[in-house]
Amino acid sequence: MAPMHRLHRAIGLGVGLAAALHGTAGTLSAQWSTTYEQFYLPASHNWQFRTHYASADRLFNAFDFGHAILYETLWGKPRAPVSELEQRRYDQLTRRILLNPPRLPLEEAAIEPRYARLAPEAKVMFDWAHLLHRQLYDVLADERLTWAARDAEVARLIRYYRSRPDLAFSSKPKTMRLMQEQPYSLAFRRTYPKFNGLIWAYHWLQMGLYEPLMRGQSPVDKQAMIRATVARFFQMLTDAPNTLPHQMPMTVAVAPRFAERYPEASIIFDNLHSMHDVVSDILANPAVPRDRKRAEILKAARAYRDDTTEVMSVAAWRTMSVQMGIENMGGPAVGFLPDLPQPTVTAGAVMQHDPITGAMTGFASGASVGGGMDHSHHHMPEAPAAPMTMLSQPVLDALQALFRALARALPPALL
Repeated sequence: MAPMHRLHRAIGLGVGLAAALHGTAGTLSAQWSTTYEQFYLPASHNWQFRTHYASADRLFNAFDFGHAILYETLWGKPRAPVSELEQRRYDQLTRRILLNPPRLPLEEAAIEPRYARLAPEAKVMFDWAHLLHRQLYDVLADERLTWAARDAEVARLIRYYRSRPDLAFSSKPKTMRLMQEQPYSLAFRRTYPKFNGLIWAYHWLQMGLYEPLMRGQSPVDKQAMIRATVARFFQMLTDAPNTLPHQMPMTVAVAPRFAERYPEASIIFDNLHSMHDVVSDILANPAVPRDRKRAEILKAARAYRDDTTEVMSVAAWRTMSVQMGIENMGGPAVGFLPDLPQPTVTAGAVMQHDPITGAMTGFASGASVGGGMDHSHHHMPEAPAAPMTMLSQPVLDALQALFRALARALPPALL
C-alpha cells in the first residue's frame, strides 16, 4: 500500500495571501510553499499505544494544542500582554486541557491558522517528527513483537522518516549553541518562563514515556510504570515555574535505555525539541522584525535538517546531555523518588559545552545554585526495572483531583 500523500494547495495559497498582506509583490513568489503532509507508514503495530495506554496517548493531543496555541498567540497577537500566555493560556492548558485532553489528534492548522500560513514548512516538519514519535510508541507498545522485531520496525520507520529530506530533522547531534546562542535566543524563556517550563515538561514526558515501555517486564508492569511517569509529569505542575524543568530535557538523560538502543531516533527528537525553542524565540523576540520572522524560521529549519551545521559527535552529545544535569530537566522518568529533584542551575540558564568533547565549560547566562553543579561525575541515570508503586493510580487520581479543584477555584473569566 503506497503512503497516503496529501498536497496542501491551501497552504501555498495561504502563504501567498499572507505575503500579499504583510510583504511586497516582490516577496510573493519567495513565500510560495508547496510542502505537503504525509501519513503513517502502514503497519500492524499502528495505534497500539492508543489502544493500550489511552490516557497517556490523549496527553499528546493536549500537547499538540499547547504548541499550536503558543505559536498562534506569539505570531497572531504580538501586542498581547505577557499574561495572555503566562496566565490565561497556561491556566487553560493545565486546568482544563491536560485534565480532559482531546480524544483524537488535532488538526493543528485549525488552532494556529495564522502561524500555519506564516511557516507551513516548519509546521509540517514538526508534524512529520511527531508522527515518528507516535509510531515508535506503537512499536514499543505492541506486545506481539519481539525485541528483534521492534528493532527492525524502528529501523524501517526511521528510513521512512528520512525519505522526506525536505522535512526530516538531521540525525546528527547539534550543539546547544544552535538553540540558545543565536541573536534571537532566550527571548521566549525570559519573557514567558512558566510557559517555557511547561513546554519542556511536555518534552520530558514525550521522551520519558519510552522508558517504561523499554523497562517494563510485562504489560502490567508497563501500565503501572506509565501511570507513575504521567503522575510525575503532573507533579511538575504543582508550583510552576519552580517545579518545571530548568533545562531542555535531553533524551540521553531522561530516557537512557531508549537512547542507548535507538540513538538515531533520540538525536532526531532532541533536534526536534530544540527547534521548537528556536521558533518560539524568533516569534517572541521583538528584535526580529515581523517581515523577517518567516525567513529566520526557514533558515533555522534548514540548519536542523542539514548534517553540517553545529554538528557534534554522538559521544560529545551523550556527555553534554549528562553534564546538563538530569535534575535540571525534571529528573528521571522511572525509578524516581517521591520528591522532585532540586535543580542545580537557575531556570533557563545557558550552559556552554566543548563542541568536541561535550564537556561543560561555563555559563553564557544564568548560574549554578545550591553549592555547585559539577555533573561530570554523573553516570547515565539507571533505574530499577521494577514497576513504580509510590506514584501509581491512587496518587495519580489524587493529583488529578487536586488540579480539578484548582480549576473549579479559577474565575470563569480566565477559562
